[in-house]
Amino acid sequence: MKNNLLTKGPIFKALFIFSLPIIVTNTISILFHAADVAVLAFFSGDADVAAVGACGSLITLMVSLFTGFATGASVLISKRIGANDDQGTKKAIGTALSIGFLSGVFLMIVSLIFARRFLILMNCQPDVLDAATLYLKIYFLGSPIMMLNSFAVGGVSASGDSTRPMIYSMLSGVINVCLNVVFVAVFHLSVAGVAMATVFSAAVSLTLVLIRLFKGNGRCRAEIASLRINKNDLFEIVKVGIPTCLCSLSFFLANVILASAVNSISTDAMSANAISNQFDGVIYTVGAAIASATSVIVAQNYGAHNIERIKKAILIGGAYATSISLLLGSVFVIFADPMLRILSDSESVVAIAKDKMIFLCLTYFMTSIMEVFAFSLRAIKRQLSTMIVGFVCGLGIRCFWRYFIWPANPTLSMLFACYAVSAFVAIIIYLFVYRFALKTIQREAQSALLQSK
Repeated sequence: MKNNLLTKGPIFKALFIFSLPIIVTNTISILFHAADVAVLAFFSGDADVAAVGACGSLITLMVSLFTGFATGASVLISKRIGANDDQGTKKAIGTALSIGFLSGVFLMIVSLIFARRFLILMNCQPDVLDAATLYLKIYFLGSPIMMLNSFAVGGVSASGDSTRPMIYSMLSGVINVCLNVVFVAVFHLSVAGVAMATVFSAAVSLTLVLIRLFKGNGRCRAEIASLRINKNDLFEIVKVGIPTCLCSLSFFLANVILASAVNSISTDAMSANAISNQFDGVIYTVGAAIASATSVIVAQNYGAHNIERIKKAILIGGAYATSISLLLGSVFVIFADPMLRILSDSESVVAIAKDKMIFLCLTYFMTSIMEVFAFSLRAIKRQLSTMIVGFVCGLGIRCFWRYFIWPANPTLSMLFACYAVSAFVAIIIYLFVYRFALKTIQREAQSALLQSK
């Protein structure tokens, strides 16, 4: 995609063309993870599926500590591109890659030391604790690779190029599935094999993305000389990154608490949760992909002071995310039985997973709308507001639900009903924040226009 397509021309066309590869990339990632689960279920059994599922929320929580900085880096790079600042773009990319690698090293060290303790705190069932600990440690041995890949992909996508990351993700995903079969079915490495396959496939993706950044043409290009942390760029990234991290952390910490509640029910509930996550996770990742694409358009137009395009992009992005989320949710509910039975032959596991899917899949569109607002508000420097909303809705409402509402009806579907409730409240708050933010950025645009004359 040409860079100026995001600041000129039909907005839906720009959003669709830019978001489609991101949607495909994220969906493929979920589907390949579902293949991981299917391989484990077929060759190892439900206990190993439960072990991997027990790590999901914890992995997301730990990674979310730094993915906010990846968002901050992407916003900064997008703004520099929108302002036609080529040298500033190179410096921002160098700073982003440096932060990505260092954050991965930090995650690796922490997880190797505290993996088992974290899982015990999450009420991981004793019969799968050893397997879950092994999976978690091997997974985070590759965190420098995976975190650097996340920051590098964000840099490429910020330029408007979402097609190459999609191709790289597809290739690494195919390698991941093939290695899963080899490691689990042939060498009988079980959860260790799945974790190793994830790390090796991420290394393939990272190699391809780095080749694109260092050897490619266009504005979004890295240089060896720029691979250091620039203080000014670090400050700009941190301004967005810390509130974004805290916002994500609040949601994911609540999810860890919810996962702990799931783990306390039974091993069947853990397996059902891990299986159903493959489907409602698709809806979330598609909605988040549209939100991410919307934020890049918003950020570039914010840098170019195109206020009307910002408003239209957020409106169209919200409608687009809602439509796709409802469509996917309906399909998953209609075909829930045959899809779930691919991943488990246990009647009790399938029944629990289906009960959760029916509710979540039909209400996840509200989470998609929430993400469009959250991503877009960060792109126009309203990250503090998103952080506050995250703590109120992500952590506050979900924890209140888990400890005071759910015990009256302790089922899996009732537990995750808090997703819809917290998303609805967040949307209402974001509407007010968005209204006041527009007034401020309009004044900023008028001031910039007067200075340019």
